[in-house]
Amino acid sequence: MHGAYDALPADMKAYLQTLSAVHDMGDFRNNFVVREGSGEKLTAAMQRFGCAIHKVVQTHPVTGRKFLYVNEGFTVHIVGQTARESRRLLNYLLDHIGRPEYQVRLRWRGGSVAMWDNRCTQHYAVGDYSPAYRCMNRVTVVMDRRAAVNAKTAAA
Repeated sequence: MHGAYDALPADMKAYLQTLSAVHDMGDFRNNFVVREGSGEKLTAAMQRFGCAIHKVVQTHPVTGRKFLYVNEGFTVHIVGQTARESRRLLNYLLDHIGRPEYQVRLRWRGGSVAMWDNRCTQHYAVGDYSPAYRCMNRVTVVMDRRAAVNAKTAAA
């Protein structure tokens, strides 16, 4: 998402840096209801997890590079805009970040290993490995010590 941000016109970058967006379960609501078979369980999950508001443009805590922080699955509204304005801007951004020049396509083979930084990367799993078995392990870094070192250096 660094490249997608970098490619935007300067006036759009400046505008986006003033905005925040609502992130929630997004399209996963449908999957949750189908899997759990109950609207009540979805309501309970929404009460438990709720939603969050994040800046549309984030700064990577280690590299200091700016990146777009919106995605089709979870970003549902731009704060302070009407539903129509928000949808228009989100559609523009989602079309922009969906361009091939901001994507990597990995073709799985035996022994393949892929790693990415979820802070500034979007992931879309394609089931193109069938009938082979794909084992995936997800690791989430709670505190990146490099970010803490950079924060101390910036404050000094």
